[in-house]
Amino acid sequence: MCTSFVLYSDKTYIGMNFDISDRPIKLSMRGADQLLVFQKDGPRFYPAFGINKSGTFMNLLMVDPNEAGKYRRGKNCVHIIRVFDDVLGGQTSPAGLGAYLRDKTVVNVPNISVHSMVAGRDRCAYVVEPGRTNIPFDGASEDFLVLTNFPLSDFVDRDYHDVTGGGADRYKTCYGMLSESKHAFTVDQGFAILEKTSQSAGDYPTQFSMVGVPEDGIVHFAIRRAFSKRYTFSFVDNTVRTEEGFQHQNHRVLDNKGVLLSELGEW
Repeated sequence: MCTSFVLYSDKTYIGMNFDISDRPIKLSMRGADQLLVFQKDGPRFYPAFGINKSGTFMNLLMVDPNEAGKYRRGKNCVHIIRVFDDVLGGQTSPAGLGAYLRDKTVVNVPNISVHSMVAGRDRCAYVVEPGRTNIPFDGASEDFLVLTNFPLSDFVDRDYHDVTGGGADRYKTCYGMLSESKHAFTVDQGFAILEKTSQSAGDYPTQFSMVGVPEDGIVHFAIRRAFSKRYTFSFVDNTVRTEEGFQHQNHRVLDNKGVLLSELGEW
């Protein structure tokens, strides 16, 4: 069901737990500057989240459906996957998203209901909720943003202890830990939050956990809750490398064909 956050401290820290049933999942490049994570459903792979070389991140997290957000065609309607493609493709940015969305009605694609955290550098972030209210991040007064699986727009200006719905417990845990550590944050603290909010039981175990640092051009990640083994992906050379916890060092250049997590798990 997924937990995500962005924290603005000495650098930008973007965290994500990808929680989904066991299935093929792969990392792949789109062009030379987009790292995407895909999950396989039936015969096809579908995007789940991604980050580009400029440091802009966007995800697609499950949320309860609403009538206004259901897929439909219309003059001003744009579906969330088009937004995803435009954000990561650089047609818009977190800072420009308000203007991009001003005359558009965001809807879901057929048979799915999601909402999205869009985050980048310079304290710029946004939550896009099809059929609900889109939420600009107040970078002047806030240091971080958390998104799980309940409609965040239902709780704007409410204390984080009051949230209810899908992923509320994970939201409260993540929010509390960020509050305590935000003034001296590290990648290790990011993974501590992801480990605390990971899921091992039920229908949606955590399959992939990442902490991206846009200023470094690096994405640190772990696979299937093995938090003692970390990999990195660097936009400098589009290469995945073992970082810590491995007996032997390994690396692989990513292209548009991608690599399955199961292959990386064999390193």
